[in-house]
Amino acid sequence: MNNRVVNVLAAASVAGLMFGLFGMSAGSAGAADPAEQVKDRQQTMKKMGGGMGAVAKFVKNEGATAEDAAKGAAAVLAVSKMDLKAIFPEGTAVGVTDSAAKPELWKNWAEAQRYWSAVQPAAEKLDAAIKGGDRAQIAQALGATSKTCGSCHEDFRVKKN
Repeated sequence: MNNRVVNVLAAASVAGLMFGLFGMSAGSAGAADPAEQVKDRQQTMKKMGGGMGAVAKFVKNEGATAEDAAKGAAAVLAVSKMDLKAIFPEGTAVGVTDSAAKPELWKNWAEAQRYWSAVQPAAEKLDAAIKGGDRAQIAQALGATSKTCGSCHEDFRVKKN
């Protein structure tokens, strides 16, 4: 598939994802129910994780197409542009439904923001690598993005069993 088609698909995906995600984040920020805020956050993070997974499947030749990878990168980029406070409103730590967010996230908010501020540049590099079409560069950008996400998860998310 040529780069022009991939670029058009990626642009369309970003537009659709941004509408859906930013609309959802506005609802999250204004939602009075912490359980709903946690649910919204989990859906947002699943979109980001799903995007990363699609790119990984493309890199590993596990059935994902260039279009799948472009949509995945667009999802990662769209989430990376969201406001951290909209994703993690106060009062949504462990203990609220099945939240995995440690209370330390809000106690160390400046550190959390520092981590989050590194996600968008990494996601932009991933998106650019996808548009370039070189699997080695995509793999490198995916690894860097994963590492960026993992830093925050290490400090501020309860480990999964």
